[in-house]
Amino acid sequence: MKHALNAVSVGWRRIFVLPATVVLTVAAIAQTAPAPDKPHLEGNIDLSLNGEDIENKIWANAKPYLDYPLPELEAAVPELAGLTPANSQENLDSLLDRMGEKCLDLMQRIPNVISHGEMRLQTARAQPQRQKFEYLLLSHQTPNGVILEEYRRDKHGRDVGADGQFSQGFASDWVRLYPSNRAESRFRYLGQQQVDKHNTLVVAFTQIPDLVKVPAQCLFSGTWYSLLLQGVVWIDSRDFRIIRMREDLLAPRPDIYLQRLTVKIRFDEVQISKAAISVWLPQEVDVEWEFNGNLFQQRHLYSDYRLYAVRSRILAPAP
Repeated sequence: MKHALNAVSVGWRRIFVLPATVVLTVAAIAQTAPAPDKPHLEGNIDLSLNGEDIENKIWANAKPYLDYPLPELEAAVPELAGLTPANSQENLDSLLDRMGEKCLDLMQRIPNVISHGEMRLQTARAQPQRQKFEYLLLSHQTPNGVILEEYRRDKHGRDVGADGQFSQGFASDWVRLYPSNRAESRFRYLGQQQVDKHNTLVVAFTQIPDLVKVPAQCLFSGTWYSLLLQGVVWIDSRDFRIIRMREDLLAPRPDIYLQRLTVKIRFDEVQISKAAISVWLPQEVDVEWEFNGNLFQQRHLYSDYRLYAVRSRILAPAP
């Protein structure tokens, strides 16, 4: 997956790829199982409409938790336990500006890195699955800005994950908070909280349906569907780095039986010794979704980040 960034507009794409076994199950349900009862749809959404009309109605009827009273918001996002509430929104814009500057700084400095990775999948109806890989994040300077490319490879150097085993895009998920992307979301300053030994400033966000240029996508039965997101960001009050993110589906997608989706990302400072720099990269990512009444959990673990360099040699032509 690529994330292209430039001074005018910053774009990225988050992709949620359900594990291959789940995708196949979804296809089987869609093709051979008795038709399930039509789910209850807020706003009387008619599933006989075309896909674009369904999406418009789903997002138009969304009720972002950003607008909840604080007690209800804390119930929806348990990670907010211990929050000291904000008294006003007076400093929100300057906070977003400082955070955006740090995001830009990170994007400009991030080198090509590789790390050990592991994916664990847990479902109620199958044995847990585990897959180890080498996670590769490549940064390319182009005339239009920076492009990030993400790969996963096995011990033999072969790409893995192309069969639908992975969700993608966690390393640069904070790109949505670039100043040029901020118009796609609404924000609310929630207050301060102690998280992972950091004093943090906590901001909630929700995407604005009509303004999102490149939404996240989900693969369902061989077709890609758009997902709009809401979430919470924990920002280090000392240097305005993002140390945690939580994202949730803005509204259920009953047309593909996706009731819920939650992503939790923990970032940490990584020292890249050979490059003599430190950058903030994902350490743990938990993805949990509820499909057709079944719960699925996927965990991504990253460790031992290090500088990646391509080695090549010139071979003499055969005589």
